[in-house]
Amino acid sequence: MRTTLLILLISYCFYSCNSHATKQESIAAAPIHYVDPYPMIREGQALLKEGDLVVRLNQDPTSQFIKNFNRQDKSYSHAGIVLFEKGYPFVYHIVNGEENPDEKLRKDSLSWFCSPRNNLAYGIYRYEWNEGETKRLKDLIHKWYAKGVHFDQTFDYRTDDKMYCSEMIRKALEKVTNKRIMIETTKLTSAEAGLFSAYLHLPLSYTSKLEIVSIDNLYKTPSCVLIKNYDYSFK
Repeated sequence: MRTTLLILLISYCFYSCNSHATKQESIAAAPIHYVDPYPMIREGQALLKEGDLVVRLNQDPTSQFIKNFNRQDKSYSHAGIVLFEKGYPFVYHIVNGEENPDEKLRKDSLSWFCSPRNNLAYGIYRYEWNEGETKRLKDLIHKWYAKGVHFDQTFDYRTDDKMYCSEMIRKALEKVTNKRIMIETTKLTSAEAGLFSAYLHLPLSYTSKLEIVSIDNLYKTPSCVLIKNYDYSFK
């Protein structure tokens, strides 16, 4: 199936390019200026504060699949939360696949988490924390990290020993703020439930009842404000 689609896509591109060749020859090519992403990462790191939300868009096909469950903003596909250690910010997040073979909660520098080698964009958002909530957040995330919480392949919100990235952040927010900050969930449509079932090899009867924490649920809320978005695209 994938081979057939690839052949069709290549054929379409070939036909399209040739059918417009004459027109293209008469149009001067616009200059392409490369945007250096590394200053963006350095700038973003200087902006980070304890408890900030960092979201990113990875280049892999899975990320393109995940971002489409966002209802309001399809810019990002993964999220982590920032904690400082000896003055240095780390992004705590749960991910699976080649990036994280053991599928445990991990911590990474912003430059690794948002590396332009693997990502197309990232953004920084901020919740309003008080001092007590920040301390409870650190204690809770460190507890989960020490426990080795794994990625939840079944997206079951009832379990805390296994979680996915946005689930972990939603639960942390609710616990440390005593539900002052509540994040909404997203009910899958019938079509999405079917895709979820096929992609994750889960029964349709299960995915049809799923409500997930989409990435944009985390920041499309009054309790969260944008600090800055960064796009590594060509200009």
